[in-house]
Amino acid sequence: MNSDAEQIPANSAMTQLERQVERGSFFTHTAIGQNRVRLSEVESFTYGLIDTLVSKGIVSSEEISEATQNVRAQMEDDELGIGVAIRVDPAIETEQKTVEVDCSQRMHICKAVCCKLDFALTSTEIESGKVKWDLGTPYFIRHEVDGLCTHINRETGGCTVYADRPAICRGYSCARDKRIWKDFEKMELNQDWIDEHFVEVRPRALKVLMDHSAK
Repeated sequence: MNSDAEQIPANSAMTQLERQVERGSFFTHTAIGQNRVRLSEVESFTYGLIDTLVSKGIVSSEEISEATQNVRAQMEDDELGIGVAIRVDPAIETEQKTVEVDCSQRMHICKAVCCKLDFALTSTEIESGKVKWDLGTPYFIRHEVDGLCTHINRETGGCTVYADRPAICRGYSCARDKRIWKDFEKMELNQDWIDEHFVEVRPRALKVLMDHSAK
């Protein structure tokens, strides 16, 4: 008899939630660990420098204490992040026109590979609650274990939040993206680049960003 875990589909809501909680925990623990290592290095360097300066009579302990208090006062209002990202779109879009692409004619070849590209959401998109972001990499669009955007219909390749899709998706066209197509007109994929950059890793460390200019 199969266990309950074996019977749960890979893309079920429960499996997706479990993966997101795991990634969220990994992000938190990684950020804390990295910050602790960096803090330890900064402390060691700072205390060593202070001891050297005081011992050589270059500065006094009182001067160090006063300077420390001044800097602390200046930093009280600063908000220090731990690796989150929010997209800010330019107020004026470039004049380059988006090339319309008939995705249905290419889906059997590209397999919606553009939906593996990464990007951060804007504050408006986050607050709308209509687009899911990845708990493991706030506030980037959420991808599932197959690398595709969580909002992609795996059977049709269509977007399940098309009417509310992020602005960057609206402005993106794969027609000029040489990472995706070697020859757009001939529908020849740049398979070497795709194979190199879209390797399934867990958790995902490599980010290939989506942009309007399709570099």
